[in-house]
Amino acid sequence: MKNIIIILVILFSVTLQAQNFHNLVEKEKIEQRVALIIGNNNYNTLEHLKNPLNDARLMRDTLKKNGFTILYKENAKIREMKKLLKEFAHKITKNGGIGFYYFAGHSANVNGKNYLIGIDALLDNQDYISHEAISLNSIIKKMNNAHNRLNVIISDTCRNTIALNTFHNNHFGRGVGKGLLSLPNTKDIFLAYSTAPGEVARDGEKSSNGILTKYLVQNLKKEGASIGEVFTNTRIDVYAHTNSNQDPSTYNKILKDFFFILPTDREKK
Repeated sequence: MKNIIIILVILFSVTLQAQNFHNLVEKEKIEQRVALIIGNNNYNTLEHLKNPLNDARLMRDTLKKNGFTILYKENAKIREMKKLLKEFAHKITKNGGIGFYYFAGHSANVNGKNYLIGIDALLDNQDYISHEAISLNSIIKKMNNAHNRLNVIISDTCRNTIALNTFHNNHFGRGVGKGLLSLPNTKDIFLAYSTAPGEVARDGEKSSNGILTKYLVQNLKKEGASIGEVFTNTRIDVYAHTNSNQDPSTYNKILKDFFFILPTDREKK
């Protein structure tokens, strides 16, 4: 009798999982997907980068094929970045679904906060950083306030990281760190950095794309791969490609799953 009960419990659990999976797939077929993609190469006063525009274009084209509505900007000034974030937040607040924020370019951590930097930044005084860059905290706050189903943030930055002597006077001498910091307040967000906190990512070397984006796109094209599987496989690929020198970091605080390309056969197995 005990064995029969165990078998029934197992069968019920399997049936429930299958039903939940079916419901998730059906939901994803109709829910909104919105991506905000920014690639910044040509900084006015900072070192020019090689691959962010290529990466942004690759991500834009890939996500568009996967049913995303795209908000897109190349070489964005900070005013444009903030305007786009406002429009993006409005869309995912109004219609829910999936929010995807992607930025390739320069970033910095200043006084304990991470910033994505507009091309018009001067960075000559840390008191003005919030006027010349957009903080990851502000992006996370807007996405959380949307109360949509799931949000993803990709920061493909820290390439040729901004050296301390880039900041042209002593106002920026302290509080400026290498790479980006880990974030504790990422509830309901899937956040990915191109490398570990406090480290520097390569700018694609001889490739036309940055290493993170190159492998991320390859993995999200795989049918039926969950978001966790996509980033786990991407991390493995980047780590191997760089001989263990670049280790992408993810902060997975989402409670629900997501497939960039919906599975078609899993329900039949």
